[in-house]
Amino acid sequence: MTTIQAFMSTAIPIILFVLILGIVVFIHELGHYIMARRAGVFVEEFALGMGPKLFGFKGKPMKNQVKNEDISWSSSPDYIPEEAEPDATLYSLRLFPIGGFCKMRGADESIPDDPTALNNKTIPQRMFVMVGGSLFNFIMAFALFFILVLLDGYTVPQVYRIVPDTPAYHAGLLEGDRITHIDGRRVALFEDLVTQLEFSGGQPVDVRFVRDGEAHNVTITPMRGDNRFQLGFIMDGYVGLLGEVHEGQQRVGFWGTFVTSAEMIRFNLRMPFTLLARLIARESMPEGVGLMGPIGMGGEVIAIYQQVVEHGIIPTLLTMIFFAAFLNAALGIMNLLPIPALDGARLVFLGIEGIRRKPVSPEREGLVHLVGFVLLILVAVFIAYRDIVRLL
Repeated sequence: MTTIQAFMSTAIPIILFVLILGIVVFIHELGHYIMARRAGVFVEEFALGMGPKLFGFKGKPMKNQVKNEDISWSSSPDYIPEEAEPDATLYSLRLFPIGGFCKMRGADESIPDDPTALNNKTIPQRMFVMVGGSLFNFIMAFALFFILVLLDGYTVPQVYRIVPDTPAYHAGLLEGDRITHIDGRRVALFEDLVTQLEFSGGQPVDVRFVRDGEAHNVTITPMRGDNRFQLGFIMDGYVGLLGEVHEGQQRVGFWGTFVTSAEMIRFNLRMPFTLLARLIARESMPEGVGLMGPIGMGGEVIAIYQQVVEHGIIPTLLTMIFFAAFLNAALGIMNLLPIPALDGARLVFLGIEGIRRKPVSPEREGLVHLVGFVLLILVAVFIAYRDIVRLL
């Protein structure tokens, strides 16, 4: 490999990673923007990218300012005070193509008597605005998973062929058996099965499967193979639109694609909490699993890209689609966690306001978010340090 080829094999995935991460964050901020506009909140600036502003332009004057707080969040009459200049959102492009932001009036300060300020909206309206970012991430993740499954197909935890002299063979599993549970946990995807076997650490697992409509249970000790634990059978699957259907195989259908995409969303949303619970309980963790920041994920993208690019542009594209879907789901769930400075913490304060019938003072809430933001920066620096050490 020449020096130029080596440089490109590293530079291209880095550029792709930055672009994908930027788009994912932009989708999140777009969700806040749309929900804010729907609620009649004035967005002072909607930016693509971060850092110094390259250029910007003002949009059309805002025409959905509401006269009072009693109006529904989903409808607002055209109203512009005659004595005031119509509000117009600044749309800007920033220097660094990493995400963006949505600056809303009244988001971090109390502005009395302004019907377009976020702080003057009802609690349900403000909750919709806060949830909007994660909601759009989840919608995008589902759309990307749907495209991925439709093009590439999917694997189901059903026995297609038994490998002789393996744990599955000695346990009496047969072709057509559908695995439904591992150690009492539901198994609907290939990823579910692989994860539960990795969690086992090679210890015996209770396997529930369905054969001819009847449920059966058996205990199997996984074997180590191909750098992961296996039971010893090849799983069945459906061929995507890009694949060739061979004898005994089926092409993906709309309903199967829809259900599988929903299951993939469920898997990616549940996994962080599962890993956290196992970490707290000091249970066995899959090899290589741990906290990882943008630098670590960038390193993973480089390694994966260099592996799949040799197989052509289609596998590379599918891999990037999966990574984008995963990042959307991860960012969506992370922002809903009750961590200060994130959307989840703001939802907690809104819940407290609803219970107390009065808001927490902006000074106290701002202090909590400031402390949380500082702690997040410190954690991010620590994770970045670990990622760099791991890569080196």
